Amino acid sequence: MKKPLLFLAHRIPYPPNKGEKIRSFNFLRHLSERHEIHLAALIDDQRDLAFREQLRPWVKECCFDFINPRLKKIVSAIAPVLREPITVRYFYSRRLQREIDRMISRLDFEYVLCSSSPMAEYLFRAKSSARLFQQASTSMDLIDVDSYKWRQYAQSANWPLRWVYRREAENLLAYERRIAERFNHILLTSENEKRLFLEGVPGAGSVIAVPNGVDLEFFSPLAFSAEPGAAPKIVFTGAMDYFPNVDGVCWFVAEVLPRLRARIPGLCFEIVGSRPAPAVQALAKEAGVSVTGFVDDIRPYLAEAAVCVVPLRIARGIQNKVLEAMAMGRPVVATPQALGGIAARIGEDVYRAASAEEFAEKVIALVENRELAASLGRAGRKCVEENYAWAKNLKSLDALLA
Repeated sequence: MKKPLLFLAHRIPYPPNKGEKIRSFNFLRHLSERHEIHLAALIDDQRDLAFREQLRPWVKECCFDFINPRLKKIVSAIAPVLREPITVRYFYSRRLQREIDRMISRLDFEYVLCSSSPMAEYLFRAKSSARLFQQASTSMDLIDVDSYKWRQYAQSANWPLRWVYRREAENLLAYERRIAERFNHILLTSENEKRLFLEGVPGAGSVIAVPNGVDLEFFSPLAFSAEPGAAPKIVFTGAMDYFPNVDGVCWFVAEVLPRLRARIPGLCFEIVGSRPAPAVQALAKEAGVSVTGFVDDIRPYLAEAAVCVVPLRIARGIQNKVLEAMAMGRPVVATPQALGGIAARIGEDVYRAASAEEFAEKVIALVENRELAASLGRAGRKCVEENYAWAKNLKSLDALLA
């Protein structure tokens, strides 16, 4: 008989079309094989409202609340002054709290899994908080060390955002320490993130690296076949309202793309991803740049890419966009920051570039040598098969909840 598990997610884990949603969906699907899942999650994207019923095959019970992003940003603006994390205030809903309290009152949960730190607030504020923490095995999937990410933001921002980001980093670190005191287990995407977490929270108990994975059947070189066009395409994929992605593509267009087009005049750079920020939309005016906005399926764009680039200057954990491109058998050139959590052989499975000059040099080499590009793509696919199958990487989750 399956035992009930309370699963809290800061965004509905469907569709699995962006980093943390891909991870939470695969956690949920895997855990549903052995546990009766009771899901509570937030929705902050109007399009995701249509997918509420899609999770029924894996959950016994689910409840959601839609939060208005604009209103939440206004409400969350006072968080730094109150020394609260902005993200905790943004993702808190009294309505969802009532639903979670109702679930806890009806069922004796033996296991609780929170996806992302803001969801800890629902357990801290639960009417039966003390009883729940005493009787249940509680796990927090931090995914990445967010306090460190905000410190990175502060280093690259101007005043007054520098102050806001620094304060958010401080408040999140205090919150992460509180989570470590109350939760039985802390999960992170890589050994590098685990090390960073323990630097900020020394003496934390059970801290476990659970790497991301890839759906190797969905992201497969066999899924789409694409003949190279007359003009080679360089492709980047990601949510285009996310600051590290925005910063990365803006840097690439300003510093790398002119070098590429000077050598290969017809080369195009395609930016594929939802909700492009104004700075990204403006890039579409540049020669050789296209911005797609939201697409139903990124695989056709990856399949057509001569090279996939990941020019992130700020990055945490494992970048799914790198794994997905490698799984599709495409050659990848990425910054050291984007490869920080990935177990790949540099120069054999993936190319690393630390400067604009190095980026241009390696992209040009792959575009001009299709055999070299194909070889790198095959090696990248093999690397993902060996290291990033979800079933393999989630075995540690099974052991945790045994």
